[in-house]
Amino acid sequence: MRRLWIGLMALTVLAVLLAPMGAAWAQEPTPTSTPAPTRPATVRGTLTAIRANGFTLQTERWGDLEVRITEGTRFRVPGFVRADLSDVRVGDSATVHGRWIEEGRALEAHWVIVRGPTQVRHGTIQGIDVSARRMEVKTRAGEVIPVEWTEHTRLHVTGVLSPTWSDLGAGYPVTVIGHFVQGTFLAGRVVSHRPRHLFQGTLQGIEGTTLIIQTRSGETVSVRTDEHTRIRIPGRPHATLGDLQVGDAITVWVVGQPDGSWLARLVVARSPRAPKPTQGPEKGPGKGPAPTRRP
Repeated sequence: MRRLWIGLMALTVLAVLLAPMGAAWAQEPTPTSTPAPTRPATVRGTLTAIRANGFTLQTERWGDLEVRITEGTRFRVPGFVRADLSDVRVGDSATVHGRWIEEGRALEAHWVIVRGPTQVRHGTIQGIDVSARRMEVKTRAGEVIPVEWTEHTRLHVTGVLSPTWSDLGAGYPVTVIGHFVQGTFLAGRVVSHRPRHLFQGTLQGIEGTTLIIQTRSGETVSVRTDEHTRIRIPGRPHATLGDLQVGDAITVWVVGQPDGSWLARLVVARSPRAPKPTQGPEKGPGKGPAPTRRP
């Protein structure tokens, strides 16, 4: 009996000692529990709403969590060299590092890292709306994707010192670098250059400073010229637009413009070959009157 009593006492003491640990385990955070304020936190989820001073992050553990941003909040978004709240979109998957505020009901973000790899797409611009910051790009695979940009998207256009989005137009080759958000490509960088082409054919007419050319394939195209257009005609070292004539065989190097027109950079023209002049009777040695000798 004494041994049984001692065993019961030991079990009772052990239960008392393990009770706080069981209570601690029972108090592990759940999606409805409140974390301690000011403590550091790292949460992951999907952006479901964006406001002027933060966003809502849908998480598995905490449910819909309000995230506040400050002047010191830093953003890392695929494709962007520098980013802020305007460079994220609803649907982005993100990891937020920060601290709990408002007694654990919200999170103050120190870092916002949008998850997912940086992607690159090469293609041609099909249409562009500068005011809406959107364009459609037909990729090399034949897929047409909507592309958006923000004020932090970097733009580079070969040959343009300080490019703007108005320097782009339909037909421009383009490379976009960024990531997809719910079917839309959010571009952090856009690289493009003006399309170039070579037209060969016959000069059909001149309308002001515009050349009307019928190409070898039978197509009629209009090519604008300006003060920087160079004109070369064999035998005329300082040729101008006025030296061109309808019917000239013509080769034109052009660059595309944002409005869809072509601008000539170099024009090489030559007149149709004229028939050879008719030659008179040959006068060779032994022909004609004999030379007169002095006595």
